[in-house]
Amino acid sequence: MPLRLSRHLAGVAALALSSLVTMHAAHAAPPTDAIDARAVWQERSLSACRSEQSSTAPDVCLLRTMQRSGARPQAIAAARMLVKADKAGFISAWRPLGKAALATVTYPFRANTNEGSLLIGSDGAAIDVDENSVRDEDRATPAWRAFAAAHPDAMPFAPADFVGSTATSDGGQRLLFSTSLKSCHACADDGALLIAYTVDNTGIVRERELLAIK
Repeated sequence: MPLRLSRHLAGVAALALSSLVTMHAAHAAPPTDAIDARAVWQERSLSACRSEQSSTAPDVCLLRTMQRSGARPQAIAAARMLVKADKAGFISAWRPLGKAALATVTYPFRANTNEGSLLIGSDGAAIDVDENSVRDEDRATPAWRAFAAAHPDAMPFAPADFVGSTATSDGGQRLLFSTSLKSCHACADDGALLIAYTVDNTGIVRERELLAIK
């Protein structure tokens, strides 16, 4: 069965809530576009889209290049959703994670952090695991306060790495992601943020939890 992505990925930020109730509510809107592994596009040259002489906006140029290169309809649909969310990019890889999936997004026009990750549940909700990777509730924990005191300039740097999964007692799974914490792109890591997303036995992402700062 194909997974589905919500039409407006602008709502991704709303899915970054940690409580079961609020995350369940964020998944309430029914999806409208079927997205599966066919959404992957193998990038062609986008140099013309990056040119200062180009009279076409980069996002429009991206979609046009994808169409001209014979990209699948699913890939173009996913790119259009990203453009609507003001995140011009395309799905460059797809990885099944049990009942959910992980879509790697390439952002070709960003100066830094050209990759990101979307965790996609079976209900179609897309969670940007790199968006606001340190939440207010995380900053209130003793672990974060201790880390921030020792490394006041450190911040999370995307993309998050999928590092494994564990089974839950109800037939679901916990998906683990690690994000580097450092003070600049070229700097050595000061630590890493370990986050778990709980997926129920139907494939719906139910909960996010900060597990550790290591």
